[in-house]
Amino acid sequence: MIQRALFQASFKASPRLTTSAIPKHSVPWRPTSTSHTIPPRAPFQTSTRTRPTPRTPPNPPHTRTPSLQTLRLESGSGFRRPRRPHKIIHTKFDPEQVRSAKPLLTVEQLWHVATHGWTKLVVVVGGVGAVVFYVSNLEEVPVSGRRRFNCYSDKSVEAQGDMMYEKTMRDARGAILPDYDPRVKKVHRVMERLIPASGMEDTRWELHVIHSDEMNAFVLPGGKVFVYSGILPIAKNDDMLAAILGHEIAHNVARHSAEHLSSLVILAPVRFVFAWLDFSGFTFGLGRVLGDLALEFGLMMPASRKQESEADYIGLMMMAKACYDPKAAVKVWQRMEAARESDIPQWLSTHPSDNTRIEQMTKWLPKAEAARDESGCAVTLGYAKDFQETMGGWVSFGKMI
Repeated sequence: MIQRALFQASFKASPRLTTSAIPKHSVPWRPTSTSHTIPPRAPFQTSTRTRPTPRTPPNPPHTRTPSLQTLRLESGSGFRRPRRPHKIIHTKFDPEQVRSAKPLLTVEQLWHVATHGWTKLVVVVGGVGAVVFYVSNLEEVPVSGRRRFNCYSDKSVEAQGDMMYEKTMRDARGAILPDYDPRVKKVHRVMERLIPASGMEDTRWELHVIHSDEMNAFVLPGGKVFVYSGILPIAKNDDMLAAILGHEIAHNVARHSAEHLSSLVILAPVRFVFAWLDFSGFTFGLGRVLGDLALEFGLMMPASRKQESEADYIGLMMMAKACYDPKAAVKVWQRMEAARESDIPQWLSTHPSDNTRIEQMTKWLPKAEAARDESGCAVTLGYAKDFQETMGGWVSFGKMI
């Protein structure tokens, strides 16, 4: 009752609001009875509190209406709206800008670095160390007596030979001929006579003949021999095959693989200098390319041709000591020259030309025949010749099976 009395008192104390003071169009409802009056509503007060700034700014007026896929990406599904790609700017090539380009290091700066005291000290110490390292790894090649640099051990070279052996076996899978094949027996027969003459009896030799039209044969470090059947028609008899296999075995006798790897160690600092000149901008990125070409044609290929000629000499002496006819080596390269479809210039090849090989072997023939006579083959060959004449000449030794 007290609350009701207070309410009536406050209601009576409030000012009267008549309908005459209110415009008709602003009154939504007009009471029918004049005894009831409508109390005035309290005026609205404007809040001074600032509204929080929205997290995402509204779309600019120039943007298009987002598609349904964009709205899905902007929803709370965990996906982010894809970013717009950057605008690609195409610049026009200006040859004048290239002509006026300057290197990162000028000649004056390079000269300052070269004449610095610390640079001289490093060059002197490095040069003395390089000379000591080079001289301490000089050795003599067997048979030929040539002096050369070699810093690789037999184990490290044989490890690389094992990797090449596995790769060759994978590539030739299914094409390796069995041991009972006549071509394999022929290669075995020649190898059994060449190995004692090579001085490598302690090596564990492995022989594989691959059925292929390729005319090739090679011996990997560690005594892994691969002969492609395509070269057997070139070697009509055992003497010619001994010339081919003797050449490949000679590469192992002379350790040419280790010599080649050692030459790469010597040329590594030179290639580093070319790469540094390219990085400095002094050679405009052409130093390493031109340097590699110069090293390849000026040093690597001539060294490879020298090794091939050395293997020809060692192989010729080897087959002569094994009681094979050294004249067959000349015939082999004559047949190889006739079988080749095209011959590239010698200065572009890692091997000497066939004419050069024929001339060199013809020059070495007297020495090879003397080595064969010293090995005691003259008596054996005389008995074989007498036996052939006695049988009427129809017996032929070393013919291809």
